[in-house]
Amino acid sequence: MNACRLFFAGLLGATALYGTGAVAQDKAAACTAETVTLRILRTPGNYPYPAPMEAWQKENPCVKFEINEVPFAQLADTISVQAASSHPPDIIVYDGPNTQSYAAAGILLPITKYLPREWDADILPATKAEHSYEGEVYSPGIEQTTVAMYYNKTLTDAAGIKPPQELKDAWTWPQALEAFKACQQGPAGAPTVWGLGPTRFGNGQPGLVYQDLIYQRSAGDPKAAPESSAYKTFWALSPDGKSVDGYLNTPEAIEGLKFYGSLFNKEGVAPKVGIPNAFFDSKACFYIDTPAAGSALLKDPKIEWGITPIPYFKSPVVHTGSTTIGATARSKNPEIAAKFVVDMSWGEYAYMNVSQRGNLPTLKSLFPRFEVYNGYPMKVFVDQLQEWGQPRPPGPKFAQYDKLVTDALRAVAFGGDPADLMADAEKKVQRVLDR
Repeated sequence: MNACRLFFAGLLGATALYGTGAVAQDKAAACTAETVTLRILRTPGNYPYPAPMEAWQKENPCVKFEINEVPFAQLADTISVQAASSHPPDIIVYDGPNTQSYAAAGILLPITKYLPREWDADILPATKAEHSYEGEVYSPGIEQTTVAMYYNKTLTDAAGIKPPQELKDAWTWPQALEAFKACQQGPAGAPTVWGLGPTRFGNGQPGLVYQDLIYQRSAGDPKAAPESSAYKTFWALSPDGKSVDGYLNTPEAIEGLKFYGSLFNKEGVAPKVGIPNAFFDSKACFYIDTPAAGSALLKDPKIEWGITPIPYFKSPVVHTGSTTIGATARSKNPEIAAKFVVDMSWGEYAYMNVSQRGNLPTLKSLFPRFEVYNGYPMKVFVDQLQEWGQPRPPGPKFAQYDKLVTDALRAVAFGGDPADLMADAEKKVQRVLDR
């Protein structure tokens, strides 16, 4: 495992060229108590970033940082090993949907009592749901992200298509399909310009829970009776995260998945394989992605583009979730670790972290400070996040759920029978949940 360890004092020294080198000496001189070293485990280049850490150290001069960075592909395994070791990290920066898994495994420290009084009213509901487990909050969240549907305005204009720009006018999936077909150029299944471009996530193949589970979830209804199949379809997992029986293989889910599968097969408007930069090279009319694509296009507008809300069947829904931060349950300095985690996620420190990263904040009070998200097109992400956002089905075995359901969705996209595949997925996921 290639891991690099560095003390934050060294990191500050490295940034001295930017005019911050004297700060570490000032802090050291101001410390009048025992020095505490907080160990942070994260992926390379992730937050918390030097500027907010440096500012925080001015107020907490007796705290130093030791940072251990590992590649994202190794992060989950490293967390599991180091959290159980005799020298665990104090703070971990990890993939947000794993919060409940880490809480159930005893890796994370509950931080509810450390949160500011105003936190509950300011935090996005989806963030709180994602990072809560059995009545406790285990991560305050720093950033959020979600997906929307980009479109190539030159191509849609040529086809006479005017995609909606506000949530209240959002297309249904059947309406979106008509737009895909009208804009696509060439024969179904082998066009020169696709109606709906491939994902950039993973290897470019369809099926990822983050992007594609919303098809069947939107066929459900969160306001239906809790025992109904419509209700279970929307949530896709029981409220306690312990049962999937009757939540994936429902009549509503299967209808949604038949439509989903048709995009790649019968209708032939979406590819089954990745095509690098298809949307940016004008090889796709529509394309589903996070704000990252919009940020790239704002910096380098290769095409004339817009954003339309994610379509739906019955209930609009988009998945949320991004990198987050937490204090470990076995930290040797739990009080100061929890204080740092909460501080980095609140107020000015949160703004400093999110503004450097470029994603969406988790605090509603910070949205007005991000000018790019205050108007069309990027405001579509904010509106969706606040009105439609839901975490990927949160539970103590999220990683296993995510893989098994992704496998089933991908098989549907490749032409498999939705009912058979979801029945099999339910059985496999339930076996994992029962362990």
